[in-house]
Amino acid sequence: MTSTMNSVASDLLDRNRARLARAEAHLSRVRDTERPFTETTVLRPFNEIGIEISSAASECGLMAEVHPDPEVRAAADTIIQELSAFSTRLGQDRPLYEALGGLGPSALEPVARRVVDLARRDMRRTGIELSAPDQERVRDVRAELVKVEQEFAKNIRDNLQELALDPGQLDGMPPDYIAAHPADANGKVHVTTNYPDLIPFMTYAKDEVARKALAIVNGQRAVPENVVLLEHMLAKRAELASILGFANWAEYASEDKMTGSAGAIRDFIDRALAACRESAAAEYGDLVAEKGAEPIGTWDTQYLLERVKARKYSYNGRELRPYFEYRAVRQAILDLSSELFGLTFTPVTIELWHPSIETFAVHVDGRAMGHISLDMHPREGKFKHAACFTLVPGFKGRSKPHGVLVCNFPDPNAQQGPALMEHSEVVTYFHEFGHLVHGIVSGDIEWARVRRPSEWDFIEAPSQFLEEWIYDYDVLRRFAKHVETGAVIPEALVRKLREARDFGRGTFVQRQLMLSAISLRLHDRDPRGLDTTQVVFDTSKEFSRIVMPEGTAMQASFGHLEGYTALYYTYMWSLVIAKDLHGAFAKGLMDLAQAKRYRDLVLAPGGTKPAGDLVGDFLGRPYGFDAFREWLAPHV
Repeated sequence: MTSTMNSVASDLLDRNRARLARAEAHLSRVRDTERPFTETTVLRPFNEIGIEISSAASECGLMAEVHPDPEVRAAADTIIQELSAFSTRLGQDRPLYEALGGLGPSALEPVARRVVDLARRDMRRTGIELSAPDQERVRDVRAELVKVEQEFAKNIRDNLQELALDPGQLDGMPPDYIAAHPADANGKVHVTTNYPDLIPFMTYAKDEVARKALAIVNGQRAVPENVVLLEHMLAKRAELASILGFANWAEYASEDKMTGSAGAIRDFIDRALAACRESAAAEYGDLVAEKGAEPIGTWDTQYLLERVKARKYSYNGRELRPYFEYRAVRQAILDLSSELFGLTFTPVTIELWHPSIETFAVHVDGRAMGHISLDMHPREGKFKHAACFTLVPGFKGRSKPHGVLVCNFPDPNAQQGPALMEHSEVVTYFHEFGHLVHGIVSGDIEWARVRRPSEWDFIEAPSQFLEEWIYDYDVLRRFAKHVETGAVIPEALVRKLREARDFGRGTFVQRQLMLSAISLRLHDRDPRGLDTTQVVFDTSKEFSRIVMPEGTAMQASFGHLEGYTALYYTYMWSLVIAKDLHGAFAKGLMDLAQAKRYRDLVLAPGGTKPAGDLVGDFLGRPYGFDAFREWLAPHV
């Protein structure tokens, strides 16, 4: 086994170093080009570089997060470091910069012109205009930063905590959960911080002491290692931003986003907070009334929300679980995407990194468009959250996209009885599948630089847009059937779900904005001497009366600080856009004509247009804030 897996690691290194070598060769070709510069002699070789780099980054970025063999994960990390070093050199290559700048605008079609403009902006953001010593320092800092970020992510992947509880402390849990957690020889049941354990426990367990204990161990994951690593990350980012001429990392990170500045992010957070304040305050009053005392802790929130929903709307999330068996949910998502977006999914057998992975060939309007794979269940050393990755990026005439969902949902093959999901997990499934659909239908773009939207704060809009469907009875009745009786989910139960959904959204948005502010405040100031735990607790107290457990450092397992850095606000910014997009479905969510328009105007173009233009093409006007504000209005 070891030799075989070592061979896999070696093959991964060889395959992706060959891609890097080809990218180097294309760069040399551009360097040797003489005036007059043309699309053929400059832009096409530059695009070949992008294809090679995207292909290597996609494969290795995924393998680093999911492969069961630590050697393969380490090999992937090595390639990512080498890719980062090459990309930084590429961004500082003066002959390339001048060759791109020498391309006559009139000689290029609009998308090619956009590629040139974005590429030259990227190079300015990599230090092309700096002195040689400063460029060298940028290269050094970027190399150091990549390693720190990788270690931060690795610690989150590898860190799993658990509690040993008395069986009575499972009081309130659904029967299938209790059955899946039998007592050990010492009479203890074990509950972990993996999502299939954590989410239901924090929602249903009556024992506040046990909920708080689980919240504490969850908030202590990767502590103290990642607290120290975060300090290093912040220092390196601040240094890099300073060298590149920015006041701080938040200004650097936001410059090329839809917001454009850290100040605009602050303004957005303030505006969104004002929109949710009344609802959140009313909901907090209900939580206090339900508990009968303060404080309300983060370990109470989901449990009390569930209790209030039961009292106000006769809603019981346990009643929903038997209708959401994992395999049925998976099939429903495939079927819905087929109907809405003209996709066809055909199961195929492809040997990948784990036998549990399911793969499907995808056709769009009958045309072959690549593959998707589903890596959906927890295992040691695997990414701990839910995300969409790319195994193979798609390029017109070159390769078909292969997207991969990586989640941590209940495993039908690893437990006795059915693998039942929380409705919130089903929503997450639909959310992540929205990313997957986006990647598939935009997988026929020829230019690597605009394969996906360049404004990162738009990237969550298509996925949040798709969440709405999982609250629609016409959608749910197609697949939500009782795991034992086969009965279709009652319309009355879905009505309760929709009514109960409205309760808690102010609290949810308030928390998301709190996390947005934390990610911004860690990056919009001098990090020297910054106590990151103090920033977390101070921001939490400022945004909400719901308290965090003492002795925790949630920033240590806040994985978005490695990827999104200062830009966690992306989720709420994208939600504003998603809520406005829903307004175009005046005839109902199953309006297939609108769904196809959305596919073709918003998803398929990738980054060939600015994100705001894509949304405007679909809506017939610029997107606005009104739908989001109305969605957050207090629920009566």
